[in-house]
Amino acid sequence: MNNYEQSGYFYLENFFSENEVAGIEKILIKFHELWLTDHAENYKNGILNSHSLTSGNYLNEEEKITLFNFISQDKFQELLKGIFPNTPIFLNTQLFFDPKSRDQKNYWHRDIQYTGMSVEDQKQAIKTQNVVHFRIPVKSELGIELIPKTHREWDLQKEFDVRNSLKGCNQSDDLERGEIVKLDRGDLLVFSANMIHRGIYGNNRFSLDIIFCDNIPQMKNFVDRNNLPSSKVFEAIRNKKIFDFL
Repeated sequence: MNNYEQSGYFYLENFFSENEVAGIEKILIKFHELWLTDHAENYKNGILNSHSLTSGNYLNEEEKITLFNFISQDKFQELLKGIFPNTPIFLNTQLFFDPKSRDQKNYWHRDIQYTGMSVEDQKQAIKTQNVVHFRIPVKSELGIELIPKTHREWDLQKEFDVRNSLKGCNQSDDLERGEIVKLDRGDLLVFSANMIHRGIYGNNRFSLDIIFCDNIPQMKNFVDRNNLPSSKVFEAIRNKKIFDFL
């Protein structure tokens, strides 16, 4: 964990027991199957993740309470204290899976590049702002490739060109500084969304990402209220603080 500020990520092997993973697995599979039915065309066209598991009608109230309690569990709270200067807030959830086509290539990116911010503003924001993924693989997967330290440092020129498909480069081109972190069921990977990274497809990957961020106005603008607990569900959650900020 002490590595986070220096490297932008850390990996904890066997962080979850089999019972802990199994406790949410059926909920994730249910959401995913319903989502695939409603988004069959998007899946066919290359989409490889879904989001907002805690909103909508795919999950019932009891399932949402289970998921919110998993998201706010004590073990996570301890890790978050070592990453964020102040108590963070819950931003969203995502499920990651393989694309429908085996020929689809992965792509280097920083999540911040999709916010509409200028490049100059992005360069400044990554120095202080924190958006962090907790990745929980339900199946053993080939993992994620990360470029250490880029959660606070800007791209080398080649990395910028590849990430943005400039000067004849492709987003899937290999980068010299990339480090692959393989993941097994029960592991936890914590990494900055601001760093340069890409998923590694294959092995029928199926992973839950829980995303936390700084409790600041710039981040709150990206929060969808529908992803937060209803008043009834809120009362049933053990650790409420990361959801109680609007």
